[in-house]
Amino acid sequence: ETLRLCRMLRDYQRRTGFRFSITVQIRLDRARDSELLHAMREAGVNVLAIGFESPIAEELKAMRKCLKPEDMVALARLYHRAGFRMHGMFIFGYPAKEGEPFTMSAHDRVRHFRRFIRKARIDTVQVLLPVPLPGTEMTHRLRAENRIYSTQHVGLQYYDGNFPLFEPDAPLTSETMQDAARKIMGHVYKPHWMISIGWNLLSFPAIAFLFHKAHVARQRWHRRWIKSLYRMGGWLMMRRWAATFKRDGFLKKLSRAKKQLQSD
Repeated sequence: ETLRLCRMLRDYQRRTGFRFSITVQIRLDRARDSELLHAMREAGVNVLAIGFESPIAEELKAMRKCLKPEDMVALARLYHRAGFRMHGMFIFGYPAKEGEPFTMSAHDRVRHFRRFIRKARIDTVQVLLPVPLPGTEMTHRLRAENRIYSTQHVGLQYYDGNFPLFEPDAPLTSETMQDAARKIMGHVYKPHWMISIGWNLLSFPAIAFLFHKAHVARQRWHRRWIKSLYRMGGWLMMRRWAATFKRDGFLKKLSRAKKQLQSD
């Protein structure tokens, strides 16, 4: 049915002369399906949102993911070679399984994330923190260990993946866990992308008119142009979020939540 839908979209665009630019969410292991990838490209799918979750083997095991980090890099490159841009979605600081302690520092985890994003050639990223949603195995385990902060102090408005909501595995702390997620995204979204935007604007005339295979050069230029725009936009969004975070007073609420856990 997915192939049929892609072909319907392809045929509609050919009839009308209108070109779609579609973003879809997809499983990483579908990269092995070359027929599907070809149909998606013909349909106008340009951007893939993929849940990589983590580049750390121990965390993938705790999440019950069957892929290894090196396998994920290889699959991501298949998508890249097929011409897709990739938005990678990650979870930082997922708690280890009971009886299987994992003590990697925040610094080393950040290093793993940065290296993986570079090797997998991911264009944009989103790094969230684990959310103890009701009914999940993770929430049941954390509640049994008295590690979840009370919603009396850390309310449900913080259950969006951007805030620490429980005591993480040592040596992580809630503060270092949140800071690490921002560092990973800060490595991708930087102000220097403004220079790249300017360079792309200046280089376009030469690419469009001077190269022998102008259409190939334009495609490569467009990919760099879009990547620069998205990454610069991500930096601006992070700046706005940081300013809002400072005004919100979350750290004081977090401190009160920690004290209550200790008293319990």
